[in-house]
Amino acid sequence: MSRVLVVGGTGLAGRAVTAEAIGRGHEVVVAARRVPDDDAESYVTGAAYVTADLVTGDGLEEAVDGVDVIVDTSNAVGKQAAHVFATGAQNLVHTAARFGVHRAVLLSIVGADQSGYAYYRAKAAQERAYLDSPLDTRIVRATQFHDFVTAIFDRGRPLGAVLAPTGTRFQPIAVSDVACVLVDAAEGGGEGRGEPDTVIHVGGPRVESARSLAEQWKRGSGSRRYILPIRLGGALGSTWRAGRNLVPEHAVDGLGYSAWVDSRA
Repeated sequence: MSRVLVVGGTGLAGRAVTAEAIGRGHEVVVAARRVPDDDAESYVTGAAYVTADLVTGDGLEEAVDGVDVIVDTSNAVGKQAAHVFATGAQNLVHTAARFGVHRAVLLSIVGADQSGYAYYRAKAAQERAYLDSPLDTRIVRATQFHDFVTAIFDRGRPLGAVLAPTGTRFQPIAVSDVACVLVDAAEGGGEGRGEPDTVIHVGGPRVESARSLAEQWKRGSGSRRYILPIRLGGALGSTWRAGRNLVPEHAVDGLGYSAWVDSRA
């Protein structure tokens, strides 16, 4: 049994990793800017919670003390992303190295190293901070979560529509399946430093068009909204239309999108 620190453990991916690691018998510490109440959705029974701020460094020493491995699922949006991902990663890995942490696993995104999209550039900087550190690092790049794809569709709600980016395919994956891969890596699975594949890619079971996925969401949810094709502009749209968000050769035999929608309905 290892002592695992889950950074950003109150978020969607962090909660799944925390639950998976506890289920495997690990001692889990969750580091977050705010500790949740024990009746909150973000609280996972069996985990210990500590307050830490990646950007300022406050609480990091206490968080990493006695830890064997770090799983970083931290997230940020907008202008904060660059600070959290780059500055925060530097603070975390340097502190972890001083306290003798021997392994780190970082959750990233398929295509983060191949896009001019600002969020992806920030994730790529976060990856570099880990790979340049003395920690035995594994980067797990995942395709879009089922939840994320659904959130795109739902942005059309004010228009009475389901938004479906044209010329775009997704390979959506369940957060629980990604959590399994992250904990596998934390336990030593995958390739480590000095091996040819420090970066691990993982994608959902099927590559499907945004239109097909939108239709599955409509059927499963019972929505009567019409599907509105849109062309997503900018660097992110270009990245997705080029298929740089897909890794069909690394598909997992996990929970497909249609089954996920049905389970939520």
